[in-house]
Amino acid sequence: MTAPEAEDRVTATREKIIDAVTSGDSFDTIVIGGGIHGACAARFAAMSGFRTLLIEKADYGSGTSSRSSKMAHGGLRYLEMFDFSQVFEGIRSREELFQFAPHAVKPDEFLIPVPRGQWWFWLKLKIGLLLYDLMVQKKERRHRWIPRAKLSIKGFTQERKDLAGCFQYTDGLMNDARLVIENIVSAREHGALCLNYAECLKVIDDADEGSTRVQFVDSITKVVSTVRTRLVINCAGPWAPFIHQRARVGHSLQAKYSRGTHALFTVPWRSPTLFLPLAEKGRYYFVWPHPGGTMVGTTERDVAELPDDPTPSRDEIEEILARVAKDIPDAGLNADTLYYAFAGIRTLPLRAATKKASELSRKHIWNLERGVLSLLGGKYTTYAWTAAEGVSLAAKALGRSVDRAKFSNRGLPGYLVDQSRKEMVTILIDTHGIPIGVAERAVDRLGGYMARYLARPEALKILTDGVLAAEVFHAFEVEQAETLEDVMRRRIDLELMPGFGGGSIAEVAGIAVRSTMQRKVGSEQFEAYRRKVAAITDMIEKVRSETATSA
Repeated sequence: MTAPEAEDRVTATREKIIDAVTSGDSFDTIVIGGGIHGACAARFAAMSGFRTLLIEKADYGSGTSSRSSKMAHGGLRYLEMFDFSQVFEGIRSREELFQFAPHAVKPDEFLIPVPRGQWWFWLKLKIGLLLYDLMVQKKERRHRWIPRAKLSIKGFTQERKDLAGCFQYTDGLMNDARLVIENIVSAREHGALCLNYAECLKVIDDADEGSTRVQFVDSITKVVSTVRTRLVINCAGPWAPFIHQRARVGHSLQAKYSRGTHALFTVPWRSPTLFLPLAEKGRYYFVWPHPGGTMVGTTERDVAELPDDPTPSRDEIEEILARVAKDIPDAGLNADTLYYAFAGIRTLPLRAATKKASELSRKHIWNLERGVLSLLGGKYTTYAWTAAEGVSLAAKALGRSVDRAKFSNRGLPGYLVDQSRKEMVTILIDTHGIPIGVAERAVDRLGGYMARYLARPEALKILTDGVLAAEVFHAFEVEQAETLEDVMRRRIDLELMPGFGGGSIAEVAGIAVRSTMQRKVGSEQFEAYRRKVAAITDMIEKVRSETATSA
């Protein structure tokens, strides 16, 4: 496939995609769900030569996949469950992300404090970190023990008489939404047809014909269509059991759900990421750097119902504030510096009905019945391994084979080798006068696609928070953004930055109106999105004011 052919595939209009989907041709596989696992499964299926369709009921990554802790980690805490295979997969996957998605996943130092007298805890961590060291590619990323007498890290100095010391090691921080979007773009480059805002209504087993029909509704036009496939890959995340149930393929899939909330603070975090244990066995929370300052999370609350748009609760915000006040009281992470929060839903395969969500294994399950292959659970860091496993199972069910080796060592669309990246950044700086930070951000997000905007002066305008207008044009014209939230939260990441509000929303809305690919952003959508964000910021303001009053 030549580069022009690949670009033509990802710049096709929504109307052209729908025409191709409803042309009457059958698909080898239809992937339901546009989170990280569905996006990658569609990518690998298309790379394997499968005629592939992906449908997502909202925007790509709009569920859990853009609401994670944004960490690419080996899973050190799974050692408490003696889940060594998950740790092994996690470390190997993390190393691959460092190598082939360095624009979206970067190494970061982590710190685990060890209280005095807790030598069993020390020993478990030591064994786990030795396993980490066996699989890291660079010696400088191996762990080290820092005794209390040598501690000089924010919140953890030699004055902490309650500590024996700290372990320092390397894991990763990632842009979760960017990984989803780039997997979608890559899937389309390889020939997959992908539609967001296309909700699955029915999965109909036509056993006599050896195929399955999938009925979906275009949420924008309200048109219902039915397409035929040989196999459904159900990657609907928390909603996977419901898709499975609609297919009437046999026994139901069982899962528990938990909501995790993360809080954002304006104070920059320049120390290593903190990995802090809670009193409850197997529970931890983190304090780590974020482009807007500092992120703290996550809470973990069992939930019985699945909201389409989970939001943080006030008591979770207060829980986070209480944690940091107790553990790092001098860090400046308090109600005065709190500026935003978000929540996501975690899906945990139910293997033991009596366990709490915090005690369940994170190991995923693939279930194949009568033409429907369903994924339950799945860890973000190992998404590519999980998707490769699923596509291999799909191929076997279809009587075909895939070469899993071809899935490895493939950079995502935003990835450029060092020399190419430097050349593109230099062009933006020297030829177009773009500041280095803005240029590097744009190139890391658009990769080689940045070249298509160099001759468009309106695309080289610098917007709020150092965003290049090309990023917004690209969101609508290539990355299939349909709404302001699609752009703000999952394409350019402005929603999670301090001071986010009407001004930056208006800038993006203006570009949306000028973009030839976008017709739907008007004043009604503008106001609806602003109200949605205000609901969270208003809650935070109430917490702040009541905290000040009680003080």
